[in-house]
Amino acid sequence: MEYIPVLLNAIQVDTTVGCDLFIQSGTNKETRYVLYCSGTKVIKSDKIADLQKHQVKYLFIRKIDQKIYLRYVESSLKHIINDNRVDVKEKAQVVCDVAKNIMNDVFEDPRSGENVERSKIWVSNTIDFIIRSKASFSSLLSVVSHDYYTYTHSVNVSVLGLLFAKYLCFDGGEMQSFGTGLLLHDVGKTQIDSEIINKKERLSEEEFARIKMHVEIGDDILRQTGCAGSTSFFAVMQHHEKHNGKGYPKGLRGDEIHKHGKIAGIIDVYDALTTKRSYSDAKKPFEALKIMNREMEGSFDDKYFKDFILFLGSGGEQQLQKNRNIFPIPEISTARNGAV
Repeated sequence: MEYIPVLLNAIQVDTTVGCDLFIQSGTNKETRYVLYCSGTKVIKSDKIADLQKHQVKYLFIRKIDQKIYLRYVESSLKHIINDNRVDVKEKAQVVCDVAKNIMNDVFEDPRSGENVERSKIWVSNTIDFIIRSKASFSSLLSVVSHDYYTYTHSVNVSVLGLLFAKYLCFDGGEMQSFGTGLLLHDVGKTQIDSEIINKKERLSEEEFARIKMHVEIGDDILRQTGCAGSTSFFAVMQHHEKHNGKGYPKGLRGDEIHKHGKIAGIIDVYDALTTKRSYSDAKKPFEALKIMNREMEGSFDDKYFKDFILFLGSGGEQQLQKNRNIFPIPEISTARNGAV
């Protein structure tokens, strides 16, 4: 049986977790996991206090129970974010783990209004974390996934987009609609064959035409749920539009594209380039920005693209800080770049 650690401070008193909790004991040669509390029993404050007294930071759950545990943590995410005893890096890990679990459920049942509502609540809590904590930038970026799956990409894009939105001084309401749109921007891919999405070779014209349909499919799915706000749809519908009018689905140009769509397009491509995909290794941040600037010249709004570079530099990307003046950049040749 495989066990994984869970943060003690994420466990709330007078609640039932829903899965068994264990304490690790034994030596390095022989590790044992002893049942501490049944998942059906209420956890009392004296038990938590006793563990804290003995400086226990983690309990353990069976790995097969991880989904149950993450649903429990999701219900108390606001409390965890506001708990000063929880380290900011641990908060960031919980925030991202909860988001991945939500998006897993969204992609399994995209037409569930409940799952869309869960997405919106997660965005609200994450905004609270970002606004409250100056260390949220580095902490969140340190725990985002570097392997590309549709649901992890959605989390990455939303996290990065919310951090960028704060940098651009979006107010709370605009951050909420923008972050929700980013989290759900690829929901239409649930209706596209996985063989096409994960194909290593260059897509055929027919396959590319099929995958481009995910934008309008996603828009239809979300409108049917009636849960996403009207401004959230800009990130969903326009993240593949290009500043030069060569994008899809409508071939919008320049300021015909809403600013949420412009920014979503930049972040979508950046994350796709900097995560490992079935057909491409992950690029370093500076290399990805060079590709975006030269290989994809004309695709992005110049102002927001430059703002995005400055934003990454301000967050402590050492390579970017050493190379702030990246315009112009030598052209790079690649076989297949960007997100689809």
